[in-house]
Amino acid sequence: MIIDHIRDLEEFKMLYESRPMPSQYDFDWLVNNPYLFCFYDEVKGFLRGFITIQREGNELTLSGTSIRKNMPDNVRAIIKICNAFDEDIVAYTPLKHAALVLKKAGFIYLGNDKYMRYKHG
Repeated sequence: MIIDHIRDLEEFKMLYESRPMPSQYDFDWLVNNPYLFCFYDEVKGFLRGFITIQREGNELTLSGTSIRKNMPDNVRAIIKICNAFDEDIVAYTPLKHAALVLKKAGFIYLGNDKYMRYKHG
């Protein structure tokens, strides 16, 4: 897995449109977010998913999406990206498969669809 910026805007847009995200993360906002991390297949180089970090109120939050059946790469990408930030990171999701990925990446369920990953140290 390679973490990078958007390499191909059309490829990114196709993934974005095929895997809906909460409405506050519209396409223009995503591509202009300085903390947008795309992750790519190491061999074939195609986009496997993306993660975005943003400040919402007093919380640093994580969101993202990926192609189907991509759990190991999702977990590795979340861990790598979270380790680059020196703050607690929160993620909200009602989706069971997303919750499982978050738990495998070290997030703890706090209730009300809220998950927290505490900073290291």
